[in-house]
Amino acid sequence: MSMLPSVGPQRTSGQDLPVRLDALAELVRIGRARQTGGQPDSYVQGRVDAIGFSGALLDEAESVLKRAGERLRLSSNHTVVALAGGTGSGKSTLFNALSGATFSQPGVTRPMTRHVHACVWGMQGAAPLLDWLGVQRRHRYARASVLDSGEADLDGLILLDLPDHDSVVTASMAAVDRLSKLADMVIWVLDPQKYADAAVHNRYLIPLAGHADVFTVVLNQIDVLTSQQVRDCEEDLRRLLDHEGLLDAPIFPVSARTGAGLGDLRALLAETVSSNRVVIDRIAADIDGMIGGFTVYAGPQVAPDEALASTSQPDAVAAAPLSAPPAIASDYLKAPSRAPWDSGDEPGVPEVQAPPARPPWEDATPDGDRRDGPDPAASVPPEPATHLADAFAQAVGLTAVADALTSARDAQAARLTGWPLGRLLRGRQPGRRDPLRGLGAARASETTGQPAEAVTLAGQAQQSEVDNAITAFVDAVGSALPEPWSDGVREAARRDATRVPQALASAVHQAAAAAGSPPPRWWRLITTWQWLLTALAVGGVVLSAAIALVRATGHHQGWLSEAALIPWLLLMAAAMLILGYVTAISCRNLTIADADRERETAEQAMHARVADVAHDLVLTPVGSEIAQYERFRRELTIASGSRPA
Repeated sequence: MSMLPSVGPQRTSGQDLPVRLDALAELVRIGRARQTGGQPDSYVQGRVDAIGFSGALLDEAESVLKRAGERLRLSSNHTVVALAGGTGSGKSTLFNALSGATFSQPGVTRPMTRHVHACVWGMQGAAPLLDWLGVQRRHRYARASVLDSGEADLDGLILLDLPDHDSVVTASMAAVDRLSKLADMVIWVLDPQKYADAAVHNRYLIPLAGHADVFTVVLNQIDVLTSQQVRDCEEDLRRLLDHEGLLDAPIFPVSARTGAGLGDLRALLAETVSSNRVVIDRIAADIDGMIGGFTVYAGPQVAPDEALASTSQPDAVAAAPLSAPPAIASDYLKAPSRAPWDSGDEPGVPEVQAPPARPPWEDATPDGDRRDGPDPAASVPPEPATHLADAFAQAVGLTAVADALTSARDAQAARLTGWPLGRLLRGRQPGRRDPLRGLGAARASETTGQPAEAVTLAGQAQQSEVDNAITAFVDAVGSALPEPWSDGVREAARRDATRVPQALASAVHQAAAAAGSPPPRWWRLITTWQWLLTALAVGGVVLSAAIALVRATGHHQGWLSEAALIPWLLLMAAAMLILGYVTAISCRNLTIADADRERETAEQAMHARVADVAHDLVLTPVGSEIAQYERFRRELTIASGSRPA
């Protein structure tokens, strides 16, 4: 048994990203099938407030999937870097300094920046990406002569100047929220006066704690500070960022007005563009930032290792280009749509649903047999499954039925190989009947459709006993599972609980009826032999009586008048009776051994039928739930950036 590996920031390769997105889409599909009725507006990572998957968590995962799919469909040769900041931070001045021209006019009124401006180094193929970002055409600026200007190392860069995040204009704040999620890299511009503003840290910086590879902080306007003040501000800002979990976020002290420190920032942009992997890092960081919310729904391994090995499929890690959307994630984006975080209803935009579920046990036939694929019941731990079958056998009184079959076999043996004189002396007991004759009638009733009295031979399980057995089974299997899986296991186990008593009675009855095999041939020979001995004994007694009667009437002619024959005839009759008794005693030992073998075979057959009932009505639905749980754990491991063992 294994526990889920810890989920943390991973360095994701271009080949692994489509696999992680596929796994995340599978997590969403599984979660939607077990979602709470009332979807909460938010979720707390590491805590489940309601039974079922959090609707807010699933919505966020779908947003990541849609965002990633849309971005990967667009230009992979361009890197989108957004400059974000508040009013007066010098963001637009920095944008112009990096662009080499006054594209975004710094303002003197509040808010200073109202629209998104973009400077593009290399326009070819950038138009669809700029359309997706929502940059108006009149605010797009191209560095056409890149090679001539000596900025070839920035070819492929799209630099955005975002509106002020603290603007009083609602649309500007919405644009910052939207584009900070869409940009491949975010550079947050702070100034010495407001670098510790709680609104900035709480709303924007703290949520980017897992995005160190695609997040940078610029401390602008250092020209208004002394060298010591610059060091003090940088150290204090470093302390704030470390306290908020932004340990790896770099800080660049610059002056957009004088150009101090811009060389280091420009070198960072050139390195980011040349590596051409910031798109992957941003999507991977988005996944890492929300995948932890799924870990609360994963617990220890439940299914046996053999079941996991038989149902798992090898990872298909295809070396797909960045522009190709992942297989499952692309299903969310069959047609172009608005950004997933735009909650407004927009006509003409289709609502894309997650792919329909197709669990691996879907191909089961109505009678429980599988056409192909592994048996879902194999996912149930073997020990609780065995205990459930034993509890069902006890509930249906399987031992009592086996005892009845043994008694019936003994009665049949006594009738066929026993001492006839003994049966005559005992007489027929009132109300006693041969159960095997009833079983024969039951077999006949199976073809005629008529009920038979032999059904009373099979035990009748009480519903309370069945419920107790299922409760113990659920506690053994699902007690370690988190919600909603523990409830899912409990519901699956009790789904057909009301059908179990009748199914057990029918199964035991059929097995008991099949156990009524015909007697061995030598039993028939012994029957003939016993009746022959009995006939000889009776003949000797009758002949002796006839001789005595003839002698009493005074006839003295013929052998019937020979009184000397009477002792011999009586002696012969006694010998025949003794021989019959000895034969019955000798056969008794043989028939007992035969009855024991019959009992063992019948008990095994009945127990197998009872196990089949437990398999079909309890283990199969529970195994299906456990198989989905194990699939969830496996997909969570893959989505978190690890490989399942």
